[in-house]
Amino acid sequence: MIVAGFGLKTAKHLATLAKDAQSDRVGIFKIYSTNETEIVLGEDDKHLDFRVSVLCSYGPAPESGRQLTVSTVVHCHNLLGRTYLFIIAPFHRVVVKASLRHAARVG
Repeated sequence: MIVAGFGLKTAKHLATLAKDAQSDRVGIFKIYSTNETEIVLGEDDKHLDFRVSVLCSYGPAPESGRQLTVSTVVHCHNLLGRTYLFIIAPFHRVVVKASLRHAARVG
């Protein structure tokens, strides 16, 4: 609700876009590229653009199974973007780690 007051995209708005059958989205995230081992997702807004890469690779030994590497890149456009990133950054690693643990459990 707070970001909507600044005219920024909200999770509700992004979820509406994701419901479109013609949508090139995974959940609320737009798909920017895919190949056999990686998907790049993200969103652009007037305060910042971000991308998240989810890369699936095999470990150093065949028996070690697959590994997921998640990387994010953020490009801030203005003070609002830098402020927003400063506020959410401490929570970002916690959310990503929890998401990866959940993905590992689900398989």
